[in-house]
Amino acid sequence: MLRFIVNAIFILISCVNLYGQSVESLRKERENIIEEIIKLQKLLNEKIETKDAFMQKLSLLDREIFSRRKLINNFEREINKLDEQIEVNELLINDLEKDIQSLKEEYAQLIRYTYRQRGELNQLMFLFSAESFSNLYTRFRLFKEYSNYRKTQGEKLVKSQNQVKGLLKEIQVQKNEKQAVLNEIESELARLEENRKNRALLIKKLQEEQKWLQQNLKQKEVAAQQLEKKIKELIAAEKASSINKDESITFEDMKGQLVWPVENGVIVNPFGEHAHPILKNVSIKNNGIDIQTLESSDVRCVHSGVVSMVVAIPGLNKTVIVRHGKYLTVYGNLIEVVVKKGDIVEAGEILGKIYHGNTNMNKVLHFEVWEENNKLDPALWLKP
Repeated sequence: MLRFIVNAIFILISCVNLYGQSVESLRKERENIIEEIIKLQKLLNEKIETKDAFMQKLSLLDREIFSRRKLINNFEREINKLDEQIEVNELLINDLEKDIQSLKEEYAQLIRYTYRQRGELNQLMFLFSAESFSNLYTRFRLFKEYSNYRKTQGEKLVKSQNQVKGLLKEIQVQKNEKQAVLNEIESELARLEENRKNRALLIKKLQEEQKWLQQNLKQKEVAAQQLEKKIKELIAAEKASSINKDESITFEDMKGQLVWPVENGVIVNPFGEHAHPILKNVSIKNNGIDIQTLESSDVRCVHSGVVSMVVAIPGLNKTVIVRHGKYLTVYGNLIEVVVKKGDIVEAGEILGKIYHGNTNMNKVLHFEVWEENNKLDPALWLKP
């Protein structure tokens, strides 16, 4: 029975260790979210009062609201994990206390038996009353093993009591952590509400610019269509040429690990189709992601490959397309390009500089990932 209890405790402790790894993962995720929020706040602090700037700020606010919701969700998951650990530790304490009670009872019986059999004379008489030397040796071993057993039981009792003390202390630490996390959630909810109020003010200002918003959206749609057309033409033209399978596999293996094409950037317009923030019943379709940078910065290749095309697209300035086997990465809205078609480029190599000017594409990189004719979500390919 005791061995079963010990095994059960070992399994529970293993669960606690797994829990610890899970909490570390949550906290690492939280660090990344907080880092993104700090970048967004720096961008939002720029004091530019134009329609383009308002649109950019709206995108940034939407992203910050999204990030703060993720942060609150992260805190809530940690609370759940803390509750789970507290429950596990309470179960451990319950089992240990049962074990301690059993050990106390066994130890009390040993003490009572020892008291009844006390005195060296009784032991000596018991030893020397043996019928043979072999029997005497057997009795001597019995005394020795009994003494060792008594000592072991005493040590187990002390060890179990110390484990209970340690677990009680650990539970208190976990409860303190839980309270700290609850306080953080309360603070984040207040900040989230402030973000929503600021967003409502921006929308109110921009709702007066319906015509401008529609023109702006149309320009972006035209630019996206022209870029998509160029990419498909490139894919069709290169179809006959041999595609390096090894390069394709190497690129595939980097999913979720590609270097970012810019430093200090945050995604302000995600991949896919989503509702326009102001225009009713209007959707925005994005073939890639838009990354807002903190400053006019270099644009870097995310993985080794070959430059397939450098093309000018109205509304997206210059665009560089790099091939990686059957995959393509697309870097749009560059004002300056330092590579040309046919150049072999490495991961992290500079392709050009991002556009910096007075439009809502100011310091925004448009980034796409294609697998032959299929558009992929670039956010899933970049490092977290």
